[in-house]
Amino acid sequence: MSVDSSQSGLKSVLSARRYRRADTAVMPFFPYGLVPVLGLAALLLFGWMVLAVTAVQGTARAAAERALEDAGEGWAKVRASGQWITLEGTPPSADAGERAVAAVRQATSPTWLGQARPVTRVKTNFAATAQANSITASPAEPADPEFLFRLTTGTLTLNGRVPTETLRRSLGDRAEALKSPGHLLDVINRMTVTNGPLPNGFEAIAQRGIDTLVQCETGTATFSDLTFSFRCEADDEKVDTIRTAANAGLPLGVFGTVEILPIQAVVSCEEELSRLLEAARIEFAPGSTVLNVASGPVLDLAARAAADCPGTLRVEGHTDDTGNPAFNDELSLRRAEAVRAAMIQRGVPPERLLAAGYGQSQPVGDNATEDGRARNRRIEIRIVRPDE
Repeated sequence: MSVDSSQSGLKSVLSARRYRRADTAVMPFFPYGLVPVLGLAALLLFGWMVLAVTAVQGTARAAAERALEDAGEGWAKVRASGQWITLEGTPPSADAGERAVAAVRQATSPTWLGQARPVTRVKTNFAATAQANSITASPAEPADPEFLFRLTTGTLTLNGRVPTETLRRSLGDRAEALKSPGHLLDVINRMTVTNGPLPNGFEAIAQRGIDTLVQCETGTATFSDLTFSFRCEADDEKVDTIRTAANAGLPLGVFGTVEILPIQAVVSCEEELSRLLEAARIEFAPGSTVLNVASGPVLDLAARAAADCPGTLRVEGHTDDTGNPAFNDELSLRRAEAVRAAMIQRGVPPERLLAAGYGQSQPVGDNATEDGRARNRRIEIRIVRPDE
């Protein structure tokens, strides 16, 4: 065989080996190096979600506990679920539970946008026998006397604790003697007895609370921690007389809040604010807490009207029922706080303004229609009543 033929055969063999196709299936290309990266990203996302929920809940709990401590209501225990707070424990007095709830509702926490209220709902799970336990727990060291008198819808309710049965009956009889048709129709005496010493001046302050409160349409008179507070709503012509009586010198303790709201002025103020906010709505970007620039003129008018109103005003945010209820609660509160901040910038004193969010819970229109939903997305400004 010649050399040329051998070389030709070798080339054929090599060529056949070079171009031979594999019979087995070849797996398509996939960037397997990304698998651990994607796994790590999923793990980080899950951790971030858990951390976010935990952080919000922790912020709400911390703000509530701090507010209770500042208010002197450390007996109340806080249980948090998201931004909802449940208060548990045994209130030491008739109105201690109310004070604890009010403190938590106003609790704030710092954010990069300023102070915010992380608590959207407050529920209570107090012990049923709290007051009895508080009064009889230590006969050797009876609790200090205190009272909470509340007048509403023609009924005067006397709550609190007094040193003697004689004083309990005396205050009840005093209130009964002041009953009048069309005004004070009923007296409920729920005061309890501590069997302790009677501090000089306590009886006089309790009598003042009853005598002054029955001149109002609604209101409260309280004495707790040696602090006397009085808030009521009365006919305009009675306001000066009531204010003078409430502010007379105290034989015991110090003054807290004394606020007498003239009914006619309150009604006139709220009607004016309602007309303003219906004629020119305060607008926000969709799903946002950022005020629309076009809302500036109506905010100017609202701030001027609020400056002439008596008492404390509450800016209330509302939404339609679109979306998650918890998100709507938060959105309505943040919008109310944005309006409050805008009114403060326009000269309304910050201590006269509160903010509250009610979400979709108080509709004024039909959420089944676009017009109704638009009416439900609103801001209202109301005067805080003495019995709230």
